[in-house]
Amino acid sequence: MNSFNVNFPDPFITTETINPYSEGILNDLSFAIKDNIDIKNQTTGYGSPGWVETHDKPVVNAICLEQLLCEGGIFKGKTKSDELAYSLVGVNSFYGTPINPKAPDRIPGGSSSGSASAVASGLVDFAIGTDTGGSVRVPASNCGVWGCRPSHGAISVAGVLPLAPSFDTVGILSQNGQILEKVMHVLLAEGYSKSSAVPSVCFVDDVFQISDEAIVQATRTIKKKITCNFKNQTLKLSEITALSVNFNELFLQLGFLLSTEIWNTFGSWVKTKKPKLSSGVEFSLSNYAESASRNDIQKILSTKKLFQNNLNKFLYAGNVLCFPTTVDLAPRLEEITPDFLAGEYVPRAMCVNAISCLSCAPQITVPIAEANGVPVGLSFIAGYGQDMMLIDFCNKIFNQCVGDL
Repeated sequence: MNSFNVNFPDPFITTETINPYSEGILNDLSFAIKDNIDIKNQTTGYGSPGWVETHDKPVVNAICLEQLLCEGGIFKGKTKSDELAYSLVGVNSFYGTPINPKAPDRIPGGSSSGSASAVASGLVDFAIGTDTGGSVRVPASNCGVWGCRPSHGAISVAGVLPLAPSFDTVGILSQNGQILEKVMHVLLAEGYSKSSAVPSVCFVDDVFQISDEAIVQATRTIKKKITCNFKNQTLKLSEITALSVNFNELFLQLGFLLSTEIWNTFGSWVKTKKPKLSSGVEFSLSNYAESASRNDIQKILSTKKLFQNNLNKFLYAGNVLCFPTTVDLAPRLEEITPDFLAGEYVPRAMCVNAISCLSCAPQITVPIAEANGVPVGLSFIAGYGQDMMLIDFCNKIFNQCVGDL
């Protein structure tokens, strides 16, 4: 096992090849996993020296790792994560910041920062991360790779450290859509009979309206091509869900629910073990997670259920949502200060991530363009359980509308 210098922008925490158990559809494909997923007899670090110091090594592999090894995947190492997976930025003050290979002066995004960096660097064919509030989708978009947040509960999280269990998912980052489709097939344990029926693309007007102008410009050509090649419509989220919703409300609902669960996960550990934490994570745990009032939780859960039901009803009617994965370009590394982190970047990212999080529906982000040399991703959401249909459709979109750009 090889440990890297903590200040070196390599995406890996450790490298140690594990050969596949047998042949399968992942033959000759290499992969890495995020450092909050268990490998037998290796410390699961969670991006936190405080966690390492207070927890034993796991005695078995995570289920997702076993699935990949059983289908011919070649494991290459564990990738860096934001501390406790509690960020969308990708900066870890203890272990360093993995490089964003497509835009080296920009953040990779988090918390699956190392997984995205390893794929974008060409060091592995695909990588496994986790996504609770956007931790696969944001780094995939920032680093210009494919990323998938599956239907909630569709992929086993056995052997994956929790953050907010009602929202935690195993996610996938890959170099292209064909590899992503193979990995999804393995982890979902599901095939897909391709249908001649093609869903209608619904552009979510609200997201385009709040997006940075550079992102709007970068997506214009692909939007035009989708409009020419596929059935489409443009609607606001309130029209899609038949609810009076806006993105600020979605951010507040998601942030509140995440905060309550994150404190349930870490509260007793923080109080009893008093672990070493960075100032940023310590501040977030104290000022957001611990201080979140539980008084309105039933009302918010009821609202979440209504949003989930109404959105999935629209999606099951043969529609797929389409919108920019992030509404802001990846910030420059030099911009990441305490004042920046207290600003609007994370809330703006999370309000868009909330669509999939609150509906439990699958989302795939596809690298479609660059703006000012920075990757831009376009996302697609299908109905709950329609993961394999969604990847098939995303590959169609890419082949017909992106591949020749």
